[in-house]
Amino acid sequence: MVHPQGAPMSSSGATARSTFTCPVCGFAGLTEPHVDPTGSPTYSICPCCGVHFGNDDADKTHVELRREWIEGGRAWWSQNQPPPEGWDAEEQLKVAGFKDAAPN
Repeated sequence: MVHPQGAPMSSSGATARSTFTCPVCGFAGLTEPHVDPTGSPTYSICPCCGVHFGNDDADKTHVELRREWIEGGRAWWSQNQPPPEGWDAEEQLKVAGFKDAAPN
């Protein structure tokens, strides 16, 4: 079933929401991908690590940005969107499978 504006809908009529994973911190709740289907940045900002895609990752790799976030204390970045209940940065990195995120 498809919403009149093209968004997928569940059988109950609610609009289904896709989520995307941040390639820097592994947060799996992004509301849009970091790049669009053409490979261009979406200029979205991850509420977890604060990376501004298309800006912060223009001069640094996602691995470099991840290392900076980890070394900076792995804090939740957004002041407007609280972290999910029970959020744990270390667990998030582990679930995302980032091999470079192991504790020093």
